[in-house]
Amino acid sequence: MNLNVILAIFRKDLVSSIKNKNILIILLTPIFLSILLTSTVSLTVDIVVSIAVYDEGASDDFVEHLRSIDSYEVIVTDSIEKSEELLYKEEVAAILIVPEGFSTDLEKGLVPSLNITINPYDAKSIVFLQTYKDAIMDFAGKEYPVRVSVNTLPAGLQSRFNIPTWIMFTVIFVGMLVLPNTLTTEKEKKTLDAILVSPASEKDVIYGKSFFGLFLTILISLVIIFINGGFVGNLSSVLLFIVLGSAVFTGLGLLIASYTENYSSASLLSTIFMIPLILLPLLANISKEIEYVSYLIPSTYMFTGIKNSMLNNSGISDLYPALGALVIFNIVVYTLTIHVLRKKSYI
Repeated sequence: MNLNVILAIFRKDLVSSIKNKNILIILLTPIFLSILLTSTVSLTVDIVVSIAVYDEGASDDFVEHLRSIDSYEVIVTDSIEKSEELLYKEEVAAILIVPEGFSTDLEKGLVPSLNITINPYDAKSIVFLQTYKDAIMDFAGKEYPVRVSVNTLPAGLQSRFNIPTWIMFTVIFVGMLVLPNTLTTEKEKKTLDAILVSPASEKDVIYGKSFFGLFLTILISLVIIFINGGFVGNLSSVLLFIVLGSAVFTGLGLLIASYTENYSSASLLSTIFMIPLILLPLLANISKEIEYVSYLIPSTYMFTGIKNSMLNNSGISDLYPALGALVIFNIVVYTLTIHVLRKKSYI
């Protein structure tokens, strides 16, 4: 291993990335998304939901009650068809069809029906589903059998819970999109062959580009942590998991680039693999089946390690299984990458 060659490759990739606008956009995307999410978290409590209401008769008081709710914007229609038209055009998030005698039946102690239609793909419909029962009970003058106090985490703390997700996204994004670009560009311009006939070996190329990938992911991860106030918990463990996770996904990106002949092919493969690598750790709590499958990929161990270190203050000694798994993934990935690059260079 030639340290001077490794550093030269690192400097060359760093300068090329700074000059390449596409790579800069990729690098800044996780930071931008993190800032955007942080700035919009506090706005969710002020959402106003538009609803279309068709009253079939004699329930004006209920309609007026809905109008009095600050989080609702009520549009009264003259037919079911008009209400549906507004929903299809996404001008409202929900439809309420109030049957004739709705208010009267409630006064008599009866249980009338209320037909509600929502668009499940509209985020405001979800907000409406969380509030409409309270609105109806308030109108009927009824109370829950218990007093429920619902509190939300402060906006700053909410964003802190998202940090492990953003770091995982950054590490995978940079490792599997930026790094393949650097290696496939060398192959397409035939500069990789020139490097490999110099004193530089396949290992030097891989280590030099891996060092570049580690530098980028660690830098961007620290920026995201700073933006979201995440310098909490066991920072040494957080940094260790960032380094090990970055190494794995940098290696995976280089493995894909070593196997493919151009950036288009590498980008396509990277995109295909990125989807399960990002989603499985986030969906592991949904079912045991998904949880078991998630143990087969390195992003699960990086994600849980960062989360436990940051939010639960877990130390390195508490996370040996996850650390061990990442070390094994690193050994396997870099062994394969060096083997593939060496084999391709001889073809």
